[in-house]
Amino acid sequence: MTDPVEEALVPLSPSRVSDFKNCPQLFKFRVVDHLPEPADILSTRGTLIHAALERLLHLEPAKRNLDSARRLMREAWVELKDLDEFKDLDLDEQVEAEWLLESELLLVNYFSLEVPAEVTPHETEWWVEHTSDLMHLRGIIDRAEVTGAGDWILTDYKTGRSPSDTYALGSFFGLKFYALVLWRTLGKMPARLRLFHLQAPEVLTLVPTEQMLEGLERQLDAIARAILRAYEKDDWRPRPGPLCAWCPHKPICPAFAGTETS
Repeated sequence: MTDPVEEALVPLSPSRVSDFKNCPQLFKFRVVDHLPEPADILSTRGTLIHAALERLLHLEPAKRNLDSARRLMREAWVELKDLDEFKDLDLDEQVEAEWLLESELLLVNYFSLEVPAEVTPHETEWWVEHTSDLMHLRGIIDRAEVTGAGDWILTDYKTGRSPSDTYALGSFFGLKFYALVLWRTLGKMPARLRLFHLQAPEVLTLVPTEQMLEGLERQLDAIARAILRAYEKDDWRPRPGPLCAWCPHKPICPAFAGTETS
């Protein structure tokens, strides 16, 4: 990442915003220092299921059945596991077979939520971006549809646990981020945002409003300014919390200096 202090333009994606809000030090490890991270089972499953569903919707509608989805998932896995970023998983044959069967259950759940033959995607894995005076907002939308009335519907697939009612609104952050990008670039507000939680399985829907997205834009502007200050002062304070238990950079984090044992 180019130092935004020099450009006065801060590149932001949903994951980068989340990292900085949760822990500025984690943001530094990932975005500033570009430290490598080992692949893990959960995030790899998410990548695999996203790849399978994207390929499924590229088939002719009549061929979008569960058998095709299973085949496409396994084909995607053959390709993914040969990539350097996934070789650290090092799964033995039995564990890999069980893991793939568990992953197939998410595809079964997907078919309980909608009939893919009836879906007409406008875009899948769609790269979108918008630049303001301070920020460069960017990222990938899992799926976008345009209804006959010309309304936009944005869909995001989640392969982790479904949020409780308390946290459901927060789980829409990524989709609200993309709704803001499309609103600013195309001048049209998406009509609906949908989260497909494949473990539950369930679909959560949110109708965005101008007030909602304008509030998000102000929040993102404040975060961008905070990131610029962190660069200027080289101040990336760690924010210890429950997520630290899963952080791959915990052994070198200033918050845990001297506490890790070999």
